[in-house]
Amino acid sequence: MKCHVSKLLMALGLAGAATAASALEWAATNETINFPFRPDNAVQTLTARVDAYSNSTMGFKGWTHHSSWLYMKLKKGELYNITVDTSAVPGFHPGLTCWKRPLGNGYVPINFAPGHFYNQWSSIMDPNAVNEVDKAKLGKGYMYFAVNGWDRDGLGDILPEQFQQGNMAAILDGEAGKVTVQLLADYTGFYQCVVGGIAPEPPVEGTTLRYPMQVSVSGKLLDFK
Repeated sequence: MKCHVSKLLMALGLAGAATAASALEWAATNETINFPFRPDNAVQTLTARVDAYSNSTMGFKGWTHHSSWLYMKLKKGELYNITVDTSAVPGFHPGLTCWKRPLGNGYVPINFAPGHFYNQWSSIMDPNAVNEVDKAKLGKGYMYFAVNGWDRDGLGDILPEQFQQGNMAAILDGEAGKVTVQLLADYTGFYQCVVGGIAPEPPVEGTTLRYPMQVSVSGKLLDFK
């Protein structure tokens, strides 16, 4: 009996902890910054600010509404290449992060993203997500980190401190303004990525503007069911 009581108290304690967890605010997105990628549109032009992926005012986190988002359905066991090309904008160094994103009953819809800012290298585990505008409950906001990378080319040998934040993969491939990451899908389902720029030194003129980013996904994209 003592053992059963202990298990019951433990279960209640865990339940209480989950209930007491702070709800994160999630921001509604739309077709101007959140794009579906399917087999027939695996290459698209998105837009973002040059400082969207790593912004000093956000503690060098990414800025949700200054970035662009994309989502796609991938097949387990398939290898995908995700490329962001901003070479048409001198000084624009793109970065991207992808997460596995469970959807369906009880989960935050795909047209919501973490509000205000996002961490480029970690999972998001939010059992009590709310709408940042009206604080309405949205459900479970789970985004499991998969991969990230940003364009290291053309920035010199010694990087300023702002480029050393967290576990972001600096990629040197000899092409400034372009970055490609590989993703081996370990489950069949939806993945969501964010793309934006890491503000260079010296800064690109017009940091408050959104610039074009050609985003392409190679691999077996699935139709949405």
